Amino acid sequence: MYSLNLDGASWQELYQRACARMAQLVPGWSDAIPSDPAVALLELTSYLATVQNREIDRMREEYYTAYLKLLGKEPRTLLPARLMAALEGDGAIWPGMRFYMDGVPFEVEEAPENGGRRVREVLLFQGPRRSMLREDAPLIVAHDAPAELEMTFTAPLAAHKPAPLWLELQPEPGRVLPDKHTPPPVHLMARIWADGAWMESPCADGTCGLLQSGTVTITPPAASDTLRLLIEGEVEGEPRISAAALCPVTLEQRHTRSQSVDLTPPYRLPPDWAGNWTLRLFSAEEDGWREDSTLFVKDGQVCGARSEEAQIIRVVAAEPDFSALHTLRELPGEEISLEEDGILLDSLRLMIEENGIWHDCPVCLPEEGQTLPLGCRWDASRKVLRFGDGRDFRVPAAGRGLVTGCACTLGAKANGACGEMERGNISLRPLRPAWGGQDAETAFFRAAKELESPARAAALSDYETLARRAPGLALDRVKAIPAARLGKPDAGVVLLAKPRASDRLPPLTRWQKERLRAWLEPFRMIGTPLEVRGPRYCPVAVQVRVQCSGSAQDLETVAIAHTDGVTGPLDFGAELSYTALFSALSAAPGVKAVRSLELRALSSGHGHRTPEGGIRLGADVLPYLEQFQVTEE
Repeated sequence: MYSLNLDGASWQELYQRACARMAQLVPGWSDAIPSDPAVALLELTSYLATVQNREIDRMREEYYTAYLKLLGKEPRTLLPARLMAALEGDGAIWPGMRFYMDGVPFEVEEAPENGGRRVREVLLFQGPRRSMLREDAPLIVAHDAPAELEMTFTAPLAAHKPAPLWLELQPEPGRVLPDKHTPPPVHLMARIWADGAWMESPCADGTCGLLQSGTVTITPPAASDTLRLLIEGEVEGEPRISAAALCPVTLEQRHTRSQSVDLTPPYRLPPDWAGNWTLRLFSAEEDGWREDSTLFVKDGQVCGARSEEAQIIRVVAAEPDFSALHTLRELPGEEISLEEDGILLDSLRLMIEENGIWHDCPVCLPEEGQTLPLGCRWDASRKVLRFGDGRDFRVPAAGRGLVTGCACTLGAKANGACGEMERGNISLRPLRPAWGGQDAETAFFRAAKELESPARAAALSDYETLARRAPGLALDRVKAIPAARLGKPDAGVVLLAKPRASDRLPPLTRWQKERLRAWLEPFRMIGTPLEVRGPRYCPVAVQVRVQCSGSAQDLETVAIAHTDGVTGPLDFGAELSYTALFSALSAAPGVKAVRSLELRALSSGHGHRTPEGGIRLGADVLPYLEQFQVTEE
């Protein structure tokens, strides 16, 4: 639990500090006269500060959780890193199968039903350009649409069965990952080659229009080994497809300590359970489960059912070194210590025994104003399962508790893991390093973080901060200015944004403008109109004649620092100072003197000259150095 402990001093100590500070501010003042109003005020504020600090120190995690609930937020939870891999070899693979990468365990979450179907070749057609995907050369989707991705497979796709196709895209610098509300900038359409013609195929895009790595699910109307993905619309950024895999293996960085499964006839255990886990077998009763000593496992099958009628058998498996069974003593607020690091909350399952019958016990938070008969809380900071005291959960009767589900992970520490994974004759080739793992945080730190982020766009800086966080966008420069600076008669805000792109002078596309407007709309103050604009670019020319005492080095870099806002540091509406540029060139290494300097704008209407010879640009203009000419004497 986080302990704030603002100041443990008594009010007398605080009062003495205040008097000492007062004497410094007002020479000759002292607290010798009790009737002095300043003395009374210092005593009162010292006492109130002591009371306030004591109350703040007593705040628990529940208070911060309630505060976050008012904001519609919640603390970040522990999440395992994920891994996408292509299956190599012909061995069988199943969910729960564990692979190790440099000693770090990864468990299979989803496995392909047919590992024989694989991507043989990937081609990109865009205009006259044709390129092939290789391990050392990704496919770069340019802006000129339409484009087509053609893929051939080692075996035909089955008709009317969804086929997940994983597309790995290299992360773009500066791009914020899209969220579920981000509309895709491009539309993907699927076609398959069957019966001598191209046939339309249903397609579900999980890449958000090639903004991130994801799964494109195709449901072919007929069997086919050739697929085409048509990319329609205005391509955002510069997507780079580095890998493609059909029916990939999905893994999570986790280590399962205990788990359970309910079996129906013929009661076959999942692979690897028999012989590798400590098993407990339960038969179903009307009001719960009863541990059944007549059941046993033979050749991976549970045998010894009491009747031939179909019934459910529960098998609880735990690793031999994991303490799954605990004793309950019917104490209010009783706790079960698991002593495991990085436990995933969603993996926790619990059964408790009362009078020989076992019942499922949820690990959750109770609903407000309701006392649940069974249940407990998970205290991650102390690594304990804490039962109720009668106010939120009923106190469980004396008996036993069995942890039927528990898995732990390294969280964010597993991000970036990559390497071959082998087990027997099965080999997995990761398509990208592990990603997505995150560590848990307390409600206190989440509340502090939310206080730092603007909840409303009140100031111009709030618009800029929020715009840089817009999901799906990659922005290089952002500036918010009053609408009056652009000659608008009404009040309002104009947001200027330059996208990050491979082009030197990229415009703000229609999709980017709409995305920024939609993202900022919930934060905009009522009555404050908002307009989103792209930059206007102004080319600048510099001609300089210098006398050199040696070899003049990199004078263009010096000029860029004072005349460029595209590759240089200048912002929208910057003033290009003739004096500053002259001084910088004069101080450059190897320059003895600057004999002449000319600074001019090559585009009219973007600014005007100042009396000192500089250029004052419009508020929405970015300058860039187009011409630079040096004459040496």
